[in-house]
Amino acid sequence: MCLANVYKNDGRKENLVLSNVQRIDCKDGMVYLTDLMDRQVVVEGKLVSVDLVGNTAIVKECV
Repeated sequence: MCLANVYKNDGRKENLVLSNVQRIDCKDGMVYLTDLMDRQVVVEGKLVSVDLVGNTAIVKECV
């Protein structure tokens, strides 16, 4: 199973949005993140990058 830590705007620790993310969905300018415990966080923005080896994803937040 591949899990990721998702960060806003860059990969700095203080920008962590959600860890152990199992699913990422993008729809209508929103990024839906779901973790292993089925908790969901929604960020207004777009998915910028996913590093499957490094287990990280970056979401560019809309301002």
